[in-house]
Parts: sequence; C-alpha cells; structure tokens
Amino acid sequence: MRPGLRLFVVTLALVLLSGCERYVQRPLIGDKILASVERKRRLPDAAFLNDESLEGSDASAKIAPVSFTFSRAVALMKDNSPALKELRAEYDTMQALASVKTPLPNPAFEAGPLYGFGPKVSSLYRLQPFGSLSFSIPTGQRLKRQDELNQASAEAAYVESQAKHRELYLELRKSYTRLALGRQRSAMRRDLADSAEKSTSLTKKLIEAGLATELDAGLIELEHVKLKTEAFTAEAELSNIRGDMSQTIGVHADHFTQLPDEMLPKLPETLPSLDDLRKILLNNSPDLARIRARYELAERELHLQLAKQYPDFQIGPKFENDQGEKKTTVGLTLGLDIPLFDRNQQGIASAKQKREEIRVKFEAAANRALAALDRAYANNKLAFDKLQMLKTLVLPRAEKNSALAKKGIEAGTSDTLKYLETERNQRAVSLDVLETEMTLRSAWVELEQAIGYPLLPFPNESPSDTPPLGTPSPIVNCPICKEPVK
Repeated sequence: MRPGLRLFVVTLALVLLSGCERYVQRPLIGDKILASVERKRRLPDAAFLNDESLEGSDASAKIAPVSFTFSRAVALMKDNSPALKELRAEYDTMQALASVKTPLPNPAFEAGPLYGFGPKVSSLYRLQPFGSLSFSIPTGQRLKRQDELNQASAEAAYVESQAKHRELYLELRKSYTRLALGRQRSAMRRDLADSAEKSTSLTKKLIEAGLATELDAGLIELEHVKLKTEAFTAEAELSNIRGDMSQTIGVHADHFTQLPDEMLPKLPETLPSLDDLRKILLNNSPDLARIRARYELAERELHLQLAKQYPDFQIGPKFENDQGEKKTTVGLTLGLDIPLFDRNQQGIASAKQKREEIRVKFEAAANRALAALDRAYANNKLAFDKLQMLKTLVLPRAEKNSALAKKGIEAGTSDTLKYLETERNQRAVSLDVLETEMTLRSAWVELEQAIGYPLLPFPNESPSDTPPLGTPSPIVNCPICKEPVK
C-alpha cells in the first residue's frame, strides 16, 4: 500500500475510534439499595438521604409525628411512589433518545488490491491498490421524520407517567377515604363493645333484683364478646388500608398514624348533571389521554414509513491504479436505488392500519368510560337515597326503641330478651349507616375515577394537588366546587 493511502486509512480509523463511547461499569449493590430505600420510606423529608456517610445509619429511626392530611399524602406520593419513579425512568430513557438528533448515514469506505495479468501487464505493477468513499444522502426527509417519531415516543411516555399519576391520585383519594372511614368504623365498634359491656353490667344488677336470668346474662355477655372480636377485625382492616397506602405512596405506614380530626370532604345533597360530567371526562380520562398520545405516535410512524419509500442518494470519490502501469485514476461515483418494486408498501400499509386500530380503540375506551360513568352515577344516587332513609327513618326509630326497652327493663315491665334485641338492632342500624356512608363516598370516588377528575375537595386541599394530565381542554367549571377544570 502506498504511503499516501496508508496515511489516509490510519487517519480515518483514528477519527472513527475517537468518537466512540467507552463502557463504564455501574454495579447494582442490592444491600445498599435496600438500606437506602428503607431510610427513605421512614424519613422521606430528611435532607441527608443522599449522604453516603450515613449508609450505615439506623433504618428504624423514629418518625416525627406530622399530621397526615390529604395534601401531605399527595406530596409524599409525588416524591416517593415506586410506580411513578418507574414511569419517570422510562420517560427519561425515551427523552434521552429524542434529545439526540438522528445522524446521517455513515460513509462507506472500501479499499483493496487489484491484481493484473496478461502479456501487456508489467510484473513490477501487477498488484495495485484501489479505494473508494461513498456518502448516503437521504432524499425523503427520513431523518426528520425519525426525529419526530422519537419525540412523539418521549411525549407518549410522558403522558403515560401523567396518566398514571392522575390514576394514583384518584386511587389515593379512595384509600384516604377508606382510612378515614375505617378509623370511624373501628371507633364505632369499640363504642358498641363498650355499650354492650354496660348492658352486661345492667343485666347483672337485674339478676340480683330477680328480673333477669343467667341465660339473659350469658346472651348479653356473648354479644359483648362478639362485638369485641369485630373491633379487632376493624383494626385489622384499618391495618390493611395503611399497608395498601404505604405501597401506593412509597413511605412507611407509621406516617399515617397522626390523622387530623376532619379528614373527609362534605357530601353535597345533589348530583351534577351527566352532561357536565361528560364534558370533564373527555379531556381528563387517563385512558383517553393515553390513546390520544398513541394516536399521535401512530401518525409519526406513518410519516416515517412514507419517507422510507424514497431511496437514499449515493455519492463519493473513487481512485485506483491501472495494473501494469504507473497510472492513478480518480473518479466520482453516483448511485440511486430505483424504487421499481420495493416502495415500502408493507411498512406503509401496516402503519396506516395501526392508526385506524388506535382510532377504534379510542372509540372503545370512550364507550367503556361512558358506561363506567353511568354505573357510578346510578350507584351514587342509590347510596344517597339509602343513606337518607337510614338517617331520617330507620336510625331514629331504632334509637327510640332502644330507649323504650331500657326504660321498660329498668321499670321491670319489659322482657330482657326484648331489650337485648332492641340493643342489637340499634347497633346493626348504626353500623349500616356507617357502611352506607362508606358506599356513598366510594361511589363519589368511582364517579371521580370515571371522569378522571376530583369533584369533592378534601379539607385544606389545594387545586394544585390535582396532577396535570397535559391534554388541551376547553374551560369547564367543576359542577361541585365551581372552579375551572384544568
């Protein structure tokens, strides 16, 4: 190989190798990660969490008592939710791809020997080198369309993270409501157990007065024990709710023990109209937001496939030495694939149908969303009517019957079994009222989940607590709080 050609090849190799990245090892150390996660679960607000000097610190540090309001729950979930962290990492991956422009095709370099033979070929120049360098120039805006597709993929990942955040926020509203009502249910069962214990004491006095039997005392004592076991069950359910919230929010359940006195939003007496709710649903449903992002991604994919039907233009210099002579020839090569048969018909047809598939999925998702809205709306109305009947008719009657039975047994004019039955009925009605209120509040949360937007603000909740969804929407006022829906 001639010195000039050798120098060119070496220079080209150095240029290519200098632009390549090197592998940097980053091992996954499980025990350190586990210890760090445990500290963050217990002390999510601590400033020293990233301080490596505290790697060996006690993970069971005492959690400072902070009032666990709904706004605090939202803030903790935003910063610590494992699901959100995963989606943000996926978005960062897509954004890393989108932030790098699609490069031009690499030039192609060829070099090798040419061997000449025949009577007119000089033996001195029988073996000669040749070389060529060619560049591909895209002609159909393929690189631009690829950049647009990469950006659309990043935007779809971002919408997915926003949609998941909105879903987790609405699920958190449900869990926080369950936590508040679970606390009320646990307290009510303890109160009912205490009430049954008082009935047991009263029955013992009646036995001493000859107005009740040991069987009456045994039945009331059995009722008391049963209510105490149900109080334990209510505490277990409350513990499960805290566990579910801990998994969703990403912090230790000990953060949920210091609860404010007022936790739940006030229930309105009327439901908003279905038309208002449908307007909110259109631009706030997480599922519809996801499919809109996927549709935009399909549009960008179709643009790319259309650009790929145009072949790249090839151009480059070429030089060679004639065999048998001391003569160098330099030329310019031009090339272009003729799209006579392959015009990327398969890629275009697939991309077109994918776009139509996503359009059909949007219609199906809208159908399911409207069905969920109708179901939640009907369940809300039924639960509201039942609660009103229990509070206005059933509960006052049960309380009155219990009071009359107590007066009768104290005066010796009533049967002990009747008193026990009226006490049991009053407790059952009181629990039914609480369970129906839980059903009604769950129906309101399901209504919010159906439209993808909160309707009943929690005490001290800020409008900024609602995670944005990132989809354009017209100005629609919330039918409950009268604030503009974002």
